[in-house]
Amino acid sequence: MIDLPKYDEKQLLLSVAHGDEASFSQLYAHYAPLLYPYVLKLVKMPALAEDVIQDIFLKLWEARAKLTEVKNFPGYLFTIARNHTLNILQNLTRSQKAMASLVGSFKEQRFDDEVLVNDYSQFVEKVLQSISPRSREIFRKCREQGLTYDEVAQEIGISKNAVKKHMVQVLRTFKVATGRDLGITMEVALILLMLHI
Repeated sequence: MIDLPKYDEKQLLLSVAHGDEASFSQLYAHYAPLLYPYVLKLVKMPALAEDVIQDIFLKLWEARAKLTEVKNFPGYLFTIARNHTLNILQNLTRSQKAMASLVGSFKEQRFDDEVLVNDYSQFVEKVLQSISPRSREIFRKCREQGLTYDEVAQEIGISKNAVKKHMVQVLRTFKVATGRDLGITMEVALILLMLHI
């Protein structure tokens, strides 16, 4: 059973519903660590689990106006987490099959494959150049160097929550850019970000 936080959860949800970012950070700080083991058990990959949790909270923030109607927030959040994680796993399976098929069909066309990889790398770099230098540094440490949020926080001297906030902002930027420029969903974007290591 989940321990309720030491604050008035109903009031906190109301504040989040009205766009209060500090209240959202408080909600995130309490529930993200509770969600992590659950999501990790489903996806089996720590980096993907962290990205999925960021995406879940991003969705929660985008639909924050509905929080005033929620009667049992822990149950609501875990239902969202389960559904979203299963959707990502389903899309990942489809994408892996599609990628396997694509790789098979382009096996003898290495030049085209290299062009696609190069185009994707250029897209990622373009998006990374559009975010703040600190967010870019944190993204690179998490994704390219494989550091955990705790390790990044220690290395650059900020809190783990600050690292998470930067990663949420990066994911939000990628979500907009992938939908606008590539016409793909956030789930596929998460998979692409996983491949960009």
